[in-house]
Amino acid sequence: MDEAGRGPWAGPVVAAAVILPARLTALGAGGTTRRLLPVRIDDSKRLSPRQRALAYSLILKQAIVGIGIVPADSIDADNIRQATLQAMAKAVADLSIRPELVLVDGCDVPPVNLPCRPIIGGDRSSYPIACASIIAKVTRDRLMEFYHRLFPAYGFNRHKGYGTALHFHALRTYGPSALHRMTFAPVAAHALAAAA
Repeated sequence: MDEAGRGPWAGPVVAAAVILPARLTALGAGGTTRRLLPVRIDDSKRLSPRQRALAYSLILKQAIVGIGIVPADSIDADNIRQATLQAMAKAVADLSIRPELVLVDGCDVPPVNLPCRPIIGGDRSSYPIACASIIAKVTRDRLMEFYHRLFPAYGFNRHKGYGTALHFHALRTYGPSALHRMTFAPVAAHALAAAA
């Protein structure tokens, strides 16, 4: 299990849980880069968009996948850590079979009634977690591309809600959208300025 979207100023946090067939779960000698699938599998941040898209398609064909999504208003209500744990719990609940053990990237474990093992840096050392990292990242990026069509002025298709100069300029010009995380400092500052 892994998540995408803890740091952006806008959009949801997305978690993915992936159960691979046993023949695909062995770790390569160099970590997650062993080609058990015929594409590179690694921490999603270490792959190009094209590599992620290819891996995403193959993982979906080979694995059981669960997705959990928590929107910006819930992030504001509960804080990003709690929202991330909720997204993870939703991802596990979305699986079509119940896992025996949940490997989680990071140091927190979701509120699920299953044994969990947190692994710091798991998206670089565990093949299944790397697969979950890719599913979560591509799912969230595609959501942000969809949201761009609803709110084109913000450039979500380019920065995916992360804090960039383009995003900062759009916030200053238009104020926050319904997708923005109002409790995140840069967004809150622009919301106050727009209200003044």
